[in-house]
Amino acid sequence: MILQFDSRVQYIKGVGPRRADQLARLGIATAGDLLFHFPIRYEDRRNVKNIANLASGEVQTVSGVIESAREIRRGRRRMFEAVIKDESGKMRVIWFSVKGDYLSKKYRAGKKVIATGKVGYNAHAKSFDMAHPDIEVIGGKDDKDALEEGRDDKEGGGILPVYNLTEGVTQKTMRKIVGNILASDINIPEIIPQSVLQNQKLMPRNDAVRQIHFPDDKASVSELEDFSAPAHRRMIFEEFFIIECAMAIVRSRNTDRAKGVQVEIDGETARGIIAKLPFELTPDQINSLKEIVSDLKSEHPMNRLLQGEVGCGKTVVAGVALSLAARGGYQTAMMAPTEILAEQHYKSIDKMKDALGLRTALLTSGIKEKEEIKEKLKNGEIDLLVGTHAVIQEDVEFKNLGLAVIDEQHRFGVRQRAQLVSKGALPNTLIMTATPIPRTLAMTLYGDLDISTIKTMPKGRGEVETKVIKPNEMQKAHLMIHREIKKGRQAFIIYPLVEESEKMELKAATDMFEYHSKKIFPDLRVALMHGRMKGDEKAAVMHAFTKGDVDILISTTVIEVGIDQPNATVMMVEHSERFGLAQLHQLRGRIGRGSEKSYC
Repeated sequence: MILQFDSRVQYIKGVGPRRADQLARLGIATAGDLLFHFPIRYEDRRNVKNIANLASGEVQTVSGVIESAREIRRGRRRMFEAVIKDESGKMRVIWFSVKGDYLSKKYRAGKKVIATGKVGYNAHAKSFDMAHPDIEVIGGKDDKDALEEGRDDKEGGGILPVYNLTEGVTQKTMRKIVGNILASDINIPEIIPQSVLQNQKLMPRNDAVRQIHFPDDKASVSELEDFSAPAHRRMIFEEFFIIECAMAIVRSRNTDRAKGVQVEIDGETARGIIAKLPFELTPDQINSLKEIVSDLKSEHPMNRLLQGEVGCGKTVVAGVALSLAARGGYQTAMMAPTEILAEQHYKSIDKMKDALGLRTALLTSGIKEKEEIKEKLKNGEIDLLVGTHAVIQEDVEFKNLGLAVIDEQHRFGVRQRAQLVSKGALPNTLIMTATPIPRTLAMTLYGDLDISTIKTMPKGRGEVETKVIKPNEMQKAHLMIHREIKKGRQAFIIYPLVEESEKMELKAATDMFEYHSKKIFPDLRVALMHGRMKGDEKAAVMHAFTKGDVDILISTTVIEVGIDQPNATVMMVEHSERFGLAQLHQLRGRIGRGSEKSYC
């Protein structure tokens, strides 16, 4: 059959039903899906080094044969070690924290391999080594995958794509399948008008897709790695082009805007609330508040995004807006993605109760007085309901909702946002986010929202210094943590996993808790927190940390939002490449909340 863009993936050469099921786990169902499953990075194998000529501290590639392979035990910890040999010498490769027999089955003596990784020098053994390298087996008649696919295993140098994979699919397999599609002369339809391509000096879609998967040998690896190569630039432009077209359609349908809740606000009332606040607002907070007040007074419903750094004072601005809406005769709601964050907002607004004058209630899954709160809300006895997803449950009824505030909106779906808005007759909506969104990107992604930005931080906030620590500099990070704690401060150490996984060679919170508490910081008070702990267990750990009874909190991203501990001045994030930009930004926001300088 002739391969089409929408051909089912199982009909591609080298796939079949079993492989199709594996690819389905990656969301790949058609040939087009596979072509748009782009590489996440590249390996430059144009310069394969002899082992004797390796340079310590650099990422390099070697080709050789596994001379020996074995499992090593260090107490309860299992490690796996292999020795690779070429005509010039030998090199050790090692994996720490091994589970199962995956590595021992894959990397057996006699296998020919290509290994890429950061080279170290073991002075004791007087030899080079690599920890957790990327290794591909490139030969061997006993390779089951090779026999099934009928491939010739003549993969050599050049620039090779590295894909996001699933269990059962190797990098080599993915390259082979994608190569088979492109070799079939499949038609990759163009979707951008020719006039736009010429105006923006963009390459055709067909050429761009082929270059992204298999760059020619003259390509710049640095451009490929930071996605600034012409092929990547073209496909990135395409994504924005599609979004802009979609937003243009949305805006064209909203030309006749519906009338919604209009709040009567006089300047004297607003100035009175601001004057009673226990702190002075920054110019950015005041400007954002003016824009929100103008929207609230309009006959059309407000639909505004309030963006700014973690700790810049978005909650204060929202609090004043909520108070103004309540004084105008309307009820208000504030929804947050987690109970911890909802409770923090509730407490923050309670601290400003003399200025805001709101009758508030907190509604989360853990609240016992749910029925009493719902009855008061229905009768109009509550001005502000703060809560989690519990706020949008069917049996939660407002008497007259006039303003809905949604925090960390990227954690909610469009439907959940709509469910909250549906609790009133086209109420005003204020969406808050600390995720860094440049204005142009915000205009693109939130074409249906007006935007307010808080750039300056309130007075008294300490600076946060962000550093990248290399693995061989870890001792510096430990010394910094120790130094800050001896000053009376506290620290976070963050890991991507709760427990170790044999599929992902990553350090995990539970194991590293043992390591840090016994080996690195035996003189300090170290605690562990992660998402699998029960609610009361997490609450107890956080209470101890807040009281100052814990020096170092080792955790997963369960602390990403809602933790407000001004005494914490250090955060170390291990395996930071496993986190998204928004997560890293939120994590860093847990420090620098006091007046002292902080370090991430």
